[in-house]
Amino acid sequence: MQKTIFFVTFSLFTTICVFAQTEREVTITQWSAKEEEGYIKVYGEVKNTYPNALGFVKIEIEYYDKAGKPLGVDRFTARDAGTMAKDETSAELDVILPGEISPFQRIRDVNKIKGQFGSCKIKATGLLFKENVPIAASLSDLSITPQGKNFVVKGTYKATGKEACKNPAIIITGYDKAGKVVQVNKYNFTVGTDKYNFVKSLAVGESYNFSTNFNTSGNVSQVKVFPFFSGYF
Repeated sequence: MQKTIFFVTFSLFTTICVFAQTEREVTITQWSAKEEEGYIKVYGEVKNTYPNALGFVKIEIEYYDKAGKPLGVDRFTARDAGTMAKDETSAELDVILPGEISPFQRIRDVNKIKGQFGSCKIKATGLLFKENVPIAASLSDLSITPQGKNFVVKGTYKATGKEACKNPAIIITGYDKAGKVVQVNKYNFTVGTDKYNFVKSLAVGESYNFSTNFNTSGNVSQVKVFPFFSGYF
């Protein structure tokens, strides 16, 4: 049994207008892209290298063919029909504290790419907060137990700040032997056994004991867990 304890504290904001400054470029510490089973899968991590917290980090993705020619990508919905020059995804954590990381992922149907995929380029940007506000979460008593090619993840999530954590959840990230992100799953907390009734908020000091299966394709050798809460108010 592998047992690890991660303690991560996050500061949120009341409104973006009050706490967020101009958009800043965000450091990408690792990433990879591959075409597999009819999809282009982009995984990676971003890190906050600023002295204040970052919020709403987005990752722009440009696709190219094998000759280096840019490829467009279909828009997300029929209402927005057309082709975009860039694809986009978000960091899994709404808020990233100084020195902390967040995983990200983008899984795109190859049929939505206007040509034969060869490579891609990515860039991350986010909002730098002017100051931190008292919303925080922590994980404790975390156990990550291999079970065949999968993992059983258990622990306790706690709202540790001065305001409630909204939409609490955990982000479970799988890494291969080389330390590359290869899978990212979000697990929302539910009320009792009703899998469609999610916990909307945890009051200050309130905890939630979670237990879930992290099912993998078999190439995950290490697992990390991050506490999530919504950055929207």
